[in-house]
Amino acid sequence: MSNKPVKLFFWLFLISLPFGFRTLLFQFTPDFNEYGAVFLYASDILMVLFLACAIKNPFSPKRPKLALWVFCGGFLFLAGLSIFLASYKLLAFYNFLRLILLVLTALAIAEILKKNWVRLENILAVLVGSAVFQSLVAFLQFLNQKSLGLWFLGESVLSPEASGTAKIVVAGGKILRAYGTFPHPNILAAFLLLGLFGSYYFLFASNRSGKKNFLSDLAVILAVFLISLGLILAFSRAAWFLGIFSTLFFIFFLFRQKDFRQRIYYFSATLFFIFLILISGFGWLIFPRAQIYLNEPAVSQRISYNELGWYLAKSHPLGVGLGNQVVFSIKNGIYQLFGLNQFWQWQPIHNIYLLIGSEIGVLGLSVFLVFLVKILISNFKFLIFKQTEDYKYLRFGITTLMFAALLGFGLFDHFLWTLQPGRLMFWLVLGIIWGTRPRS
Repeated sequence: MSNKPVKLFFWLFLISLPFGFRTLLFQFTPDFNEYGAVFLYASDILMVLFLACAIKNPFSPKRPKLALWVFCGGFLFLAGLSIFLASYKLLAFYNFLRLILLVLTALAIAEILKKNWVRLENILAVLVGSAVFQSLVAFLQFLNQKSLGLWFLGESVLSPEASGTAKIVVAGGKILRAYGTFPHPNILAAFLLLGLFGSYYFLFASNRSGKKNFLSDLAVILAVFLISLGLILAFSRAAWFLGIFSTLFFIFFLFRQKDFRQRIYYFSATLFFIFLILISGFGWLIFPRAQIYLNEPAVSQRISYNELGWYLAKSHPLGVGLGNQVVFSIKNGIYQLFGLNQFWQWQPIHNIYLLIGSEIGVLGLSVFLVFLVKILISNFKFLIFKQTEDYKYLRFGITTLMFAALLGFGLFDHFLWTLQPGRLMFWLVLGIIWGTRPRS
């Protein structure tokens, strides 16, 4: 059977990831709440078409390790059981179907990579190109301090004066945080991190053959610069920290490989030069934003959400039902117990691990954590001990870096579990890791 339809719908699906065009189909609660409603996204249609074509083709005999299958299956089983504990069972069932769809998508992505129907380099190129586009949108949003009218791509209506719009305050003035076409700047920042790490691959790969290509090198450096600019204008401190820490960790790991040492100097000098340019141009915004105070709303509210998560995990150890944390907390007045009295504060717990524990229970969270830890341990063991050609080592290191950064983001926000683009990012990267791990 031809693999052309599978490849076509995969690429369309991948390109659609940053664009949040959607339509509301149904809401489970009397008053509208983002987390108690059913939406159909354009990316949903492309994802289903991709899966439908992928399933028609025979699966590769290569599979993720049995232990990973067991923990992934156990996690899905416990997520399914949580439906029966949910206040809004149809909402839980809807979220369960979405979770199954995402897991199947990750497995399908792994399959097409193993069969070499698509190449990782091309996936990274699309991510880098998409990140550059999002960075340009972010820059124009920052420059104009309003949305650009790209509603058909999912862009939110933005203004620094509008309530509910993310902004920073510098010298008494409100400055809009860039959204791109994502529903929040933090989600834009997470996507830009994926694009940034993808561009790292091309910075190294451009010198792999030993031949210099000035134009391709310049294009990659420009991409790194633009994506870094977009990251700054999203003003996501979590992304700044994860980007810097992950980059230093990446340099350390590659420096251990003799084949990479010469390229490390070129790579580090390039990043340092870009860093100096951005600091000189935007330092007046970066340094005030980088300061963290316990009494600022972004910090104090996250502490409150985390306390709420611990409360639910202890009082409902079996969970309140998949996708039900927000509606359960509203229905039972739990937000008010933690000083979250405003309607706009009734959001998911800003930590996916506490959020998962509150929804599918402590056991479900434990299985999920073991699942993630086994993947990370397996990856890092390979990166530390396995001897393979530098090209395979590099690309596996890049995907591991992406995955670890997303898991780090999960400590500070909820979108990897609750919102379409975040979910797609998480399971896309997981599928890539499953599909590209070199064999011993």
